[in-house]
Amino acid sequence: MIGLVAVDGPGRPLAEELHARWPESSHVHRASRGNCSQPTDVLHFALHRYRSVVAVAPLPAVVSLLTGGLVTLPRGTALLCLDPQRRWVIPMAGGDAAEALSVEVAAALGVTPVPTGHAPVPGHPPGPGHLRRAAESGTPEDAPVLRITDREDPGHGDVLVLPRTLVVGIGAAGGAGPAEAVRLLEETLEEAGLPRSAVARLATVAGKADHPAVRWAAFCLGGVPVDEHPAQALAGVPVPNPSALVGAAVGTASVAEAAALTSAPDGRLVVAKRKSATVTVAVARAALRGRITLIGLGAAEAGRPAPRLPVELRDASAVVGTPEALDALDVLATAETLDAAEALAAAEPAETAAGPLRPTTRRIAVDVAAGTTTDGAGAPLDPVGAAAHLAAHGHAVALVALGDGAALAVPPGPYEVHHVSAPPAAHHQGDPA
Repeated sequence: MIGLVAVDGPGRPLAEELHARWPESSHVHRASRGNCSQPTDVLHFALHRYRSVVAVAPLPAVVSLLTGGLVTLPRGTALLCLDPQRRWVIPMAGGDAAEALSVEVAAALGVTPVPTGHAPVPGHPPGPGHLRRAAESGTPEDAPVLRITDREDPGHGDVLVLPRTLVVGIGAAGGAGPAEAVRLLEETLEEAGLPRSAVARLATVAGKADHPAVRWAAFCLGGVPVDEHPAQALAGVPVPNPSALVGAAVGTASVAEAAALTSAPDGRLVVAKRKSATVTVAVARAALRGRITLIGLGAAEAGRPAPRLPVELRDASAVVGTPEALDALDVLATAETLDAAEALAAAEPAETAAGPLRPTTRRIAVDVAAGTTTDGAGAPLDPVGAAAHLAAHGHAVALVALGDGAALAVPPGPYEVHHVSAPPAAHHQGDPA
């Protein structure tokens, strides 16, 4: 996975364009001066998360960030500077890997690569093109890895799914400042190895959702919702670190831990209460139930229109199948898009033109013969195993197969299972019904 960092506003369009060319192998991070996503914070985060980072910004700006003392560059990380005016791409660190990636960036965007003395390793560029070639050749050590975790990804998996499973409980005294709250929150998540993007919501005692520190923490987590719980309800939640002083002040011996557990039904506490002078935080992991929809794609007969895709595909966060099944899905999706365009022109309801997949739906091809997909522990996964692994982490998954899908069967787990029969192909005009 390649981190694309738009250091400022002018760099965002080019970062988005590069991501559009490598949608399965890159992720965009947008810095914004004036809020909690400062350029230094975003670049530092990306450099410590990905093995390859492309910073879209003028060269002096990137150099200034690296020499200001707030951004550290891990050994072995490939760092490129991409000119937001589309003129050049410069490998700044990472040796041969950075040189090779700069060639791929240049080819994708039509910019000029600026060599800095390291020749690319023949046949071993690290970018998305290499990942595709590795998957096609079936090379196990270079094959994409499917990782589903709400912890920081230690292996920098090529296909990383971050379920939003975490709830942060927060308590703030009257004089708590926003900066103090965010500092404690970020330190807590970082020390526990938990990414901010896995936080689904904040939770606190009734009357504190509008506290400036709580509002700012929610904003810095991407605008997550804030749950408020009555003190009486929190007082009945068993917690490991109750406080008599807190109980006398607000009517419950715990705010952060109790609120986190209350907003994570059947979940568990993963980070016990941590506190600063005026703020407390705790983190709980919710017990999520996913969904697997078993879908037989059917097969369009020669000369007959393709069957229509089931609507369940539009609700999926991931679609899993063999490469052959996903190729068939692409064919059906194209036919579905054409049908939708025609329906829209005929002024049919807008839902008809919604398309078979959401833009954020992940397509995960599992090649059983090549063994190209494994879980976070390295165990090989077949399509059914990959779908079950995703659903067990709370995702809505469509497991697709050629034919009617009757042979699809998944093991029991913390998810619901639905079966959709293969959609019938339409008849020729004039054919008997």
